[in-house]
Amino acid sequence: MDDNGALTDKQLRVIPFLLEAPSIGEGCKQARVSKATVYGWLKQEAFKAELKRQREEIIKAGIDRLKAGLNKAIDSLLELVGSTNEGVRRMACKDILEFAFKGIEQDLEKRLEAAERALGIKSAI
Repeated sequence: MDDNGALTDKQLRVIPFLLEAPSIGEGCKQARVSKATVYGWLKQEAFKAELKRQREEIIKAGIDRLKAGLNKAIDSLLELVGSTNEGVRRMACKDILEFAFKGIEQDLEKRLEAAERALGIKSAI
């Protein structure tokens, strides 16, 4: 971090390596920065905050990509329901039912939690 509290170019350059690597040690090795240096930076709030921000940005982008492909995946699964192969048709139906029930279950859990909050009941979930 520089004197103004901003991250240095080196710190900004290392963050993508840390995000892409399976471990901090591997990220340090790929970025050619010592682990001691990075662990020191991780004690700085500005560095931790930027690392977290970039991680959340990557997660959001991934979720957006999944959402974009959702309709295509659903269409493909629904096409398989009409397959002439009984095994394929059965598995497609099974998948659709499982996804539907899981969605219903999650909706019911949210409603239950909201009702418990409204009534001031501590949730057992």
